[in-house]
Amino acid sequence: MAVQTTYPGVYIDEFAPGAPIEGVGTSTAAFIGVASKGTFDAPTKVTSWDQFLNEFGAEPVPGFYLWYAVRGFFDNGGQICYVVRASNGAYDEWNLAVRAAAGGTALQVRARNPGATGIQLTVADRDLLPAGSVVYRPGASAIAAVVNAREITLGLNQGAQFRPADFISIGGSATPIQVIGRSGDTLRLGADPNPVAAIGDAVALANVSAGAKTVRIDVPAPLPADCLVPGALLTLDATVQPGGTTDTQVIDSVQTEFLNAGAISYRVTFREGLRMGFGLAPADAAVAVRSEGFSLTVTLGANSTLYDNLSLESAHPRYALRLINNDSAALITLSRPQPPPPIRPPGHLPLAGAFAANPVGTNEDLTTLADVDFTDSLDTLREIDDVNMVAVPDAVVVLPAGGINIATIQQAVIAHCEQLADRFAVLDARPPVPAPAPQSEPLFGVGSVDEQRSGLDSTRGYAALYYPWVQVRPARRGDPMLVPPSGHVCGIFARSDTQRGVHKAPANELVNGALGVQRTMSDIDQGQLNIRGINVLRVFAAGGRINLWGARTTATDRNWQYVNVRRLFLYLEESIQEGIRWAVFEPNNPTLWKKLKRSISDFLMRSYRDGAFGGSTPEDSFYVRIDENLNPESERRLGRLYIEIGVRPAYPAEFIIVRIGIWLGGSEVTEA
Repeated sequence: MAVQTTYPGVYIDEFAPGAPIEGVGTSTAAFIGVASKGTFDAPTKVTSWDQFLNEFGAEPVPGFYLWYAVRGFFDNGGQICYVVRASNGAYDEWNLAVRAAAGGTALQVRARNPGATGIQLTVADRDLLPAGSVVYRPGASAIAAVVNAREITLGLNQGAQFRPADFISIGGSATPIQVIGRSGDTLRLGADPNPVAAIGDAVALANVSAGAKTVRIDVPAPLPADCLVPGALLTLDATVQPGGTTDTQVIDSVQTEFLNAGAISYRVTFREGLRMGFGLAPADAAVAVRSEGFSLTVTLGANSTLYDNLSLESAHPRYALRLINNDSAALITLSRPQPPPPIRPPGHLPLAGAFAANPVGTNEDLTTLADVDFTDSLDTLREIDDVNMVAVPDAVVVLPAGGINIATIQQAVIAHCEQLADRFAVLDARPPVPAPAPQSEPLFGVGSVDEQRSGLDSTRGYAALYYPWVQVRPARRGDPMLVPPSGHVCGIFARSDTQRGVHKAPANELVNGALGVQRTMSDIDQGQLNIRGINVLRVFAAGGRINLWGARTTATDRNWQYVNVRRLFLYLEESIQEGIRWAVFEPNNPTLWKKLKRSISDFLMRSYRDGAFGGSTPEDSFYVRIDENLNPESERRLGRLYIEIGVRPAYPAEFIIVRIGIWLGGSEVTEA
């Protein structure tokens, strides 16, 4: 915006170039599979193997491979992943209605474990303040006249009832005066009483006016814990006074005040101002005070658990969602509807009563899992922007009922990656033939990995298929077991990205945590699989370590046949998309074009220096074009800005051909 000049002088007008583009992450995996615990269909961010064990179970589920896949991911250098527990179970649910007659849901409750659990919930209203709690209103009388118009002395031991910051009324005056200090029974005042106070005048706290945030509370008995605390609800009931009403407020802070002879009052400050006023003169009826909370009793059979003095305010020490959801022994979890019902406290609290579950809970039956149980879990990853790889190691499980179709699930994963265009599918070969004859499994024809590959085309290379399965140590003692390789492969992707960059093909990499492979094969066998886009894990010498020896996608367009090329473009596209978002709604003119061209070119130059491109110079490696030919006036009127970017990726040296022959020696002399 141009500076508006009106007076002679120096004006400052700041300007800034286009914001630099920061590269997005490339090594976050997402795993979908069966676990022994954890919430169904809820992506959970996992940053360590120990965290996975804590949240999804210390033992693998027999016959399923998620546990081993995540272990393989972390063994091979993975650092961050999302885990989604797939299941055909469902949870009992409750919707606890609000107290207010207007209706709505106060709390959404779900059983922590699936199935028709038979849990019963009972809600009760809770007022923790002792009976007789009122707004504090001390009574006193003046025994000395005002001294220097700023002090007043009260009766013996009556001064201790008042505190600095109190507003008092003397002799029934409607003009409140603030107490600014106290010495014994003498109060120092912030203003001159008018008219002059007389001996014997009554001294009381001034009436509370609407908008006031602070009152003092008189509690006639010991105060229970977590009663007058930040986040608690207090209702002040002034209906006993003429024209009085009730008002419920959230406590912001509380100060305990010690009076004479062990008496205590509490100075309570609310978040908002009171919506009503009331009188505090000795002749006025007392304003009652009660706390507003609730208790929740969870009953299963003969066992009951009471969660008492709960609040829906997150500042409260007994905030219901935090208290119950963080209790590993709790049978339920809580959530609040979003947005919550527009009801003022305390009407937003749950209605008292007994509640039975909606009959939606069903037990998990792993023998009848179906494709839809995995695809439903896959859909939950759509909103997770930082996922870069997707693997479903349990898609290859063979169940007695035959409900899992490998092709259906893997094709759904490919479609998911193609539609979102910011992630890559890591696919497992189908299960090996039963032992003891894994070497006899056909590589081609019916039932082979080559047949499986035929159904996994991704035109622009958003998927890769890995074969064979790998041998790993079991969770406990025992013989090595075969597991699908996708978890280990995702870990290698992450390790290669960290050490070399996403432009380097994630191949010729050792597979940590793998003891052997399902089958060994010759160069000829692998060659036939390689040209079909099947990446092989190989052992080159007896007793040697396993090597990931392939980096091809399942692309039908040969421009995208290498894993690193597809993943490099995913990285570039998402980084540029997020990095130039600042330009949306900026004036579409050459000034903007120059800023964008510089930002994108600088980003691509950094990638060039990292070795991501195949050219020997920047000019041979990439270009950025934003000009009038791409953006004629007709397109700009439609709000469109076109940017053309060309990138020359570095292709992997998949085949290294060494020409060698007989040299007869000799020399050759030339003269320039």
